[in-house]
Amino acid sequence: MCKGEKQKANNPRVEPPALTGHSPNTKAGVSPGKICANKLIVELARSLHTSGAPAYELEHRMERAAMTLGVPANFFSTSTSLFVTFENETEWTRLIRVLPSETNLAKLAQLYDLYYKVETRELGILEAWDKLQKLESTNYDYGTVVNVICYGVISAGVAIFLGGNLTVVYTAGIVGLLIGLLVRGFEKLKLPEHLTNVAAGFFATIMASVAHFYFPGGSVELTLIAGLIILLPGLQITLSVNELATQNLASGTARMAGAITTFLTLVFGVVMGYGFTDWFISLQPEQKLTPLGLGWSIAALLPIAFTFCVLFRSQFRDIPWILLSTCIAFGTVKLAGAYLGPLAAVWTAALVVGTFSNLFSRYLNRPAAIVLMPGILLLVPGSLGFGGLTEIMINDDMPGGVKIVSSMMLIAVSIVAGLLIANAIFPNHKEIDSRTQSA
Repeated sequence: MCKGEKQKANNPRVEPPALTGHSPNTKAGVSPGKICANKLIVELARSLHTSGAPAYELEHRMERAAMTLGVPANFFSTSTSLFVTFENETEWTRLIRVLPSETNLAKLAQLYDLYYKVETRELGILEAWDKLQKLESTNYDYGTVVNVICYGVISAGVAIFLGGNLTVVYTAGIVGLLIGLLVRGFEKLKLPEHLTNVAAGFFATIMASVAHFYFPGGSVELTLIAGLIILLPGLQITLSVNELATQNLASGTARMAGAITTFLTLVFGVVMGYGFTDWFISLQPEQKLTPLGLGWSIAALLPIAFTFCVLFRSQFRDIPWILLSTCIAFGTVKLAGAYLGPLAAVWTAALVVGTFSNLFSRYLNRPAAIVLMPGILLLVPGSLGFGGLTEIMINDDMPGGVKIVSSMMLIAVSIVAGLLIANAIFPNHKEIDSRTQSA
């Protein structure tokens, strides 16, 4: 029950608060008393959660918005749920079950714009509610064909970054296309995500092995990692470490558990794939690969930036910013790597990208994630974790696998350390004085 409705129940002559009053833009048939600050706050928080807002940022921003609307509230967010308790209604706590979903940067950007307009009181309750409903009904997907093509493009680009030759690049691109078709088909059938991971690992291993058998000179492992790169939860691991570092322990732990489960299901599919191919294919020992030059990596940045725009469901106007972020991340890690160790180079790149994204958010009033996530994605250690688990489960190399997995965690910590320092130096949002706004 909304705050105004409770007051009317106790005293029929008491009018609802001014914030829930009638708006000239009210749709026909919508009663002003049915839309209140509480309801708007809950739905806005749920929308931000499903669009990919991290726990530490969602909780901070929504507490400020609730304070501005005169309904102070406390928020507790995990990867699959959201708790909202309003301070002026101590017995009114809302539990929202939220299923994990793909990051939607276009929707997130518009939700942040709505958040700023609510916090600065540029929009009333009903205007904000109408806009939120329109955002929820908008389709931000680029379509199956474009998404599948992007799977192949990013797989080929990652194969270049991993040091593959032309054979690996071609085969990884084909494997990526086929995995894109499989993933989109399973989405249409609404099959569980972990079943998709097992099937993707199984078929990717078979396709990579067959490609290496008929076109020798490549690498099954590099082709496999590049072909599955979209499904590897490297970004999820980095976000979980970040949430743990910011004392969002429940959300960070749940996100980390989800990432580990994703790794295990993918590797299980890979193990099944290797066992199946051993029946009818005898692979030759892999030769040492000759990586493509730096020019190939630079040329791959533009198509990769476009694929980030599609896969993260960004707006086309953000492509230049995404390209700039990927160039900053790539250039920084290459330059720092020439003078520093690997971990220090990753830390430096994360610091620079984090600072750039915070400045972008601060002065353009847009989500930092628009430029942060594409830049960080070039640094995340998902391929290392996948490689470490395959070493343990397939090659029976426990010491080598543990070493690789440890390197993955150290890289994730290096990225988070860089981001935390960037947030301390340049906060990514302007603090709005609620007392000034209310005046």
